[in-house]
Amino acid sequence: MNELTQLKDAITSTIKLAMPHLQTVEAFPKAFEGATEPALYFAVTGLDQAADPGDGRCCMRATLEARVRVDPELAQAPLQAAILAAQLIELLRCQQWDLDFVEGATAVWAKPVGTAAESVYRAEWIVQWQQLIYLGQEQWPWPNQPPGTLVLGFSPDTGPGHEGGYQSPEHMA
Repeated sequence: MNELTQLKDAITSTIKLAMPHLQTVEAFPKAFEGATEPALYFAVTGLDQAADPGDGRCCMRATLEARVRVDPELAQAPLQAAILAAQLIELLRCQQWDLDFVEGATAVWAKPVGTAAESVYRAEWIVQWQQLIYLGQEQWPWPNQPPGTLVLGFSPDTGPGHEGGYQSPEHMA
């Protein structure tokens, strides 16, 4: 599962570069306390099997969650937290983290931590999104038939004696 480590590293470096005013960007933290704020913590919070790509890899729908925190003692702390959450949402638009095994972020949402009555006073927001991640290596299980050797025939002109009538998909376009 090297892909999950690569994803963690890519998300961390991309957020640090795009949001340099964050003092802390950390993946899979053990605890939120003691970090310099403003801070962003993120983790994979769910994995669901997605459609099989048919190429030997396993496709997972990963749910990721980030917590954006600012010092609650700062003036306008709830507004600053909301602004950081909005900046992260903007960064997530079509984001693939420069990884060829990750599809763009979808199902993106954000809200303050806590109840609706408390949210005006909160200096912490949750941002959640989903991404399709392809795990493993692509495989071609037919070693004697390299990609591109597929030919097609149309009934009733198929089978022995009709081999000359078969066409490759490239010639049918």
